[in-house]
Amino acid sequence: MHTRNTREFFMVKRVVTFCFVCCLSIGALWANASEIYTALPQLSQEQYQALESGEMVSAYALGGEVLTQYFVKGSEAYKRALQARSIEDGFSVAAVSYIPYGDTLKAMSKADRQLAIFNSLRAISTQEGLTYISWRAGNKPKLLIEKSSYMGDSKNLNNLIPDPVATVFPYSAQSYVYQRDTSFGGNRYLHTYTNSDDEIFVEIKNLNTIRVLGIFTALKKDQLTMNMGTYQLDDGLLLVALTSIDGRDPVVSIFGLEVDLPSAFKRRIVALQNWFKDQLASLENQ
Repeated sequence: MHTRNTREFFMVKRVVTFCFVCCLSIGALWANASEIYTALPQLSQEQYQALESGEMVSAYALGGEVLTQYFVKGSEAYKRALQARSIEDGFSVAAVSYIPYGDTLKAMSKADRQLAIFNSLRAISTQEGLTYISWRAGNKPKLLIEKSSYMGDSKNLNNLIPDPVATVFPYSAQSYVYQRDTSFGGNRYLHTYTNSDDEIFVEIKNLNTIRVLGIFTALKKDQLTMNMGTYQLDDGLLLVALTSIDGRDPVVSIFGLEVDLPSAFKRRIVALQNWFKDQLASLENQ
């Protein structure tokens, strides 16, 4: 009898423990869903479920269609999405992901977390070797970024410098960057940060003509505006992207080879968002 009662006791204990863990998990999922809905109230139920599952939600617009629903109202990213509506001869690509904080980030104060995220986002040398899924390669991973470094000035490629590390969170910052990738070769960019206590937002502009195959013009100087950003919520981080190109047909045709620019930049956004998720994972493991 005693043995039977003991077995029943431990069985009940295991069931109670299991139920408790399930309740905690459901509570965490509910908290994530609630804050995503509050921050981005105009998404569909399917999109909320995708974000809660760790997937990226994206869309592209031709001729001024609305993309503001992917950004927190009042944020810098939201303002840029409003501006993108004025594009008539071009396109925009918007994307958002939700990343729950791990134990390390959650234990930080909001200010310390913002500084850590900022330095992680600026560690562009870690983008070297980044891959993306190429449909031309049969939907297999292909090298995207071969070289990624900061420049001491806007032109001198002999003056490449290490990733800067901030000790105080800046509300604005500007840097020159050189990147060589397998799609567009080597190019110079200007990174301009507009930050707040909640948001980190970087605008990336091309400082030179971007060419396909090193010969044919894909984008003129300053024609590309690629933005990335983060927005702190209570239990997780929104990771956003907005690429806008004005005065350029979405498809570039060269000797029968077609380059679908919206699709190309969406794949680039996916690669960069995956890179940043790895950056956050590195923070958690420090």
